[in-house]
Amino acid sequence: MKPILVWFRRDLRVDDHAALYHAARTGAPLVPLFIFDTNLIRRLPSDGAVFDFQAEALRDLGKNLRALGGALTTRRGSVLEVHRRILHELQPAALYYNRDYEPVATERDRRVDQLYRSAGVEVRTFKDSVLHEPSEVLTGSGRPYVVFTPFSNTWKKLSHPSPLGKPQHIIPFPLPSAGILGSSELRKKVLIVEPVAEGGEQMALRRWNRFLQTSLDVYARGRDLPGADGTSKLSPSLRFGCISPRRVLDDCLKVLEEASPDIRASIGKFVDELIWREFYQAVLFHLPRLRESNYREEFEKMPWKFDEKKFKAWKEGRTGYPLVDAGMRQLNRTGWMHNRVRMVVASFLTKDLMHDWRLGEGYFEEKLMDIETASNNGGWQWSAATGVDPKPLRIFNPTLQSERYDPEGNYIREFVPELRKVPAKFIHAPSAIPPTLQKELGVLVGKDYPLPIVHHAEASARYKEQFRRVKEKYRS
Repeated sequence: MKPILVWFRRDLRVDDHAALYHAARTGAPLVPLFIFDTNLIRRLPSDGAVFDFQAEALRDLGKNLRALGGALTTRRGSVLEVHRRILHELQPAALYYNRDYEPVATERDRRVDQLYRSAGVEVRTFKDSVLHEPSEVLTGSGRPYVVFTPFSNTWKKLSHPSPLGKPQHIIPFPLPSAGILGSSELRKKVLIVEPVAEGGEQMALRRWNRFLQTSLDVYARGRDLPGADGTSKLSPSLRFGCISPRRVLDDCLKVLEEASPDIRASIGKFVDELIWREFYQAVLFHLPRLRESNYREEFEKMPWKFDEKKFKAWKEGRTGYPLVDAGMRQLNRTGWMHNRVRMVVASFLTKDLMHDWRLGEGYFEEKLMDIETASNNGGWQWSAATGVDPKPLRIFNPTLQSERYDPEGNYIREFVPELRKVPAKFIHAPSAIPPTLQKELGVLVGKDYPLPIVHHAEASARYKEQFRRVKEKYRS
């Protein structure tokens, strides 16, 4: 019997994996395949820690496939060329894979589909990385949503798919394999020294179950506190598909059945984050031009500034605003940043420093272990007020945000060690510490910790004026 090729991409698990599940049900031998697209990897700016996470996930996937009787085959090279060789070598009965919705992926998949179909090979694709595809969440007139709330309302009315489980057994069809490549083999430098998470299905399930038991019930309150362990930190695992969104939602709905109103509110907030993820995927799928350009065309005329010194200070966490600096240092050290702080640092770069959002988007692409093009693009355009669902004059005051969401300064002290001895009264604005106290604490502001690189009130006023001028020019 000819085998079925199951092409793994951003779905590195065996539980609730749609393509694997349906391929196994045919009773045919399976070849689970992962391709290291070396052409793409060379161009990616991602830190080596991301590729080590992927390698951990692939090792775990290989172990889990062996437990089912199968074996993971890996190859390296251009995706299309690898598939040409596999097609000639294997002559499979079919190609099964889970759909991806990002513009580069959809074009790649179109070419691969064409290759197999022209050879008379069946191609079957499946919904897997989202609960509801971009084509399923549309307005009454069949158009895509560009505002979150109506998208969310429609999304919630749809019938949600249940997890599929995992195959009982896989009939193997062994092929030579290229092994698993990590950062060193791919020649990617590792600058992230304390990765936020370890890759693999087992680690993802362990992290998720711990969050379910300890933090989901207080998520509505804890999600905004960067100094507390109030979020799931599941985003890298969702990005690499070490756990499925179907499994996550199903577990949430089970808890919801017997939950109190407070807990129901927390679960609702958590589910909203899943919906935001799918909202941005849908937006980029329908509007691929947003990868490079503003959704709001008037912002093509925005006179963004660029100051190399200030941009470097932002990247390194030396702006003189402790919450901004803590966030950037958390990103640089762990490859992850708390969501509340992501909004603050993005607002600071685009509105206080008047830098083009694409600079921040690019830096996040280098550092985030949970990097998803759609979410990164959508989040940055939201922060810069250039994208969908905009509230243009939303400007985060980094000091007030710090006082409200990190009142004791625990988060700041963790990632800005030079401020560890500073009392809560001054930790949000160290430049206000009296000189005598600075000496006592051993923190000379301007030497041990930088003075603010901009004055927030003045910078906000400048941004508002520029925004007003852009709007007037666009209308005229």
